[in-house]
Amino acid sequence: MMEPDNPKTTKLKNILEAMGSVLVSFSGGVDSALLLHVAAEILKEKARAATLVSPIFPKDDLVKAENLTKELGVAHARLTFDILSDRDFLRNDGMRCHFCKLKMIEELKDEARRQGHDSVIDGSNLDNTKDYRPGLDVAQKAGVTSPLMQAGFTKEDIRKEAKRRKIKTWNTPSSACLASRIAFGTPITVEDLSRIERGEEMLHQLGFKEVRLRYHPPIARIEVSTERIGRLAQKPIRDTVARALKDLGFTYVTLDLSGFQSGSMNALLS
Repeated sequence: MMEPDNPKTTKLKNILEAMGSVLVSFSGGVDSALLLHVAAEILKEKARAATLVSPIFPKDDLVKAENLTKELGVAHARLTFDILSDRDFLRNDGMRCHFCKLKMIEELKDEARRQGHDSVIDGSNLDNTKDYRPGLDVAQKAGVTSPLMQAGFTKEDIRKEAKRRKIKTWNTPSSACLASRIAFGTPITVEDLSRIERGEEMLHQLGFKEVRLRYHPPIARIEVSTERIGRLAQKPIRDTVARALKDLGFTYVTLDLSGFQSGSMNALLS
């Protein structure tokens, strides 16, 4: 039996109940997982999930999304997202996320209209306001609602509530669009996205759960948590990683001594 709701969870439930019916933009990450979990509890069949499918999103995220929607018994739409035909996005400048979010919202709103839902909601939280997030501003102006943010949830709050609800992904490291691994100014290609995804999968298999493989042609820059830097820098793992990434086509392989930093590519914009 779960302990009573905390005030933020109670507020979240009240916000969702007032919405009537919702389409949850569901990435498979812990933020949207908690949002969907509570929405399904409050709104029942009036809560649906939609996941955008594209080479810019890790395949493992879609697997997580499918598993949780099956577990909850929530209707789940998989929407083909053809962002790689958008030249503004492929240019990969400081407006990349802006163009991408506009397209995402179009797809989600079209799906909401088809299903007759009143609102499109996403898993943005208060911590998202502390970094450069042009997509967040676009979403808010387009009328996408962020109930977790409205209820006052931080990332830590989300993980605590997800753990309380026994959501399996409660402590899963945050994921992100694969395009965010590519240095601004470097055109985005399907081939580079695939190489980055395969490189990160290799690092995950070696036990590095919180990891980013950043691409500054011709350099692959690896970020892992600071306490794991020593392990990655030692043989035989060091040689295994360097060889695997060079086999994928990266000319040089480096290890960032600053460790894992979400959104570290944003430093290039300043």
